[in-house]
Amino acid sequence: MLKVKPQGFTLIEVLLVIAILAILASITIIAINPALQLAKARDSERTSDVHTILNAIHQYALDNEGTFPDQIDTYALEICRTGSLNCDFLADLSVLTDNQVYLVDMPRDPRCTEEGGDAYCSVYGTGYFVEMTESGRIMVSSQSVETEDSISVTR
Repeated sequence: MLKVKPQGFTLIEVLLVIAILAILASITIIAINPALQLAKARDSERTSDVHTILNAIHQYALDNEGTFPDQIDTYALEICRTGSLNCDFLADLSVLTDNQVYLVDMPRDPRCTEEGGDAYCSVYGTGYFVEMTESGRIMVSSQSVETEDSISVTR
C-alpha cells in the first residue's frame, strides 16, 4: 500500500517565513528612513517655490521697465498669501498673482497649514521671505528648512 504524503506547509515553516519577512521589512524601513525622505521632499519643494517666486518677481520687473514690486524692502518680510485680507507687516506681492499673469497662486511652505499661524508661517503669510540686498539684488528665502542649513536664492 502506498503512503500518501500530505501536501501543504507545517506551522513551523509558515512561522519561519513570516519571521524572515518581518526582519527584511524592518531592515528595509530602517534603511529607507521615511521621516528623512519626507523632510528632503519638503525641502525640495521649498527650493522650487523660492525659485518660482524669484522668477515671477524678475519677470514682473522685465515687464515694468526694471522696477520691482513696491512691497520689497531692504529687510526680510514674509510674503503675504494670495487673497489675504490683511497684509500688514508682510510683503504684499499680489501684483504677481493679479490676473494670474506671473503666478496663479503664491506658493506656501509645504508644512504651512491652510489657516496659518503655525510654526511654519504667520496667519496671513506663506512661510517665504523676500528682501532687497544692499547691492540691489532680490533675495527670496525659506526659514523652515528641515535638512539643509538654509534655502535662499539671490538674483
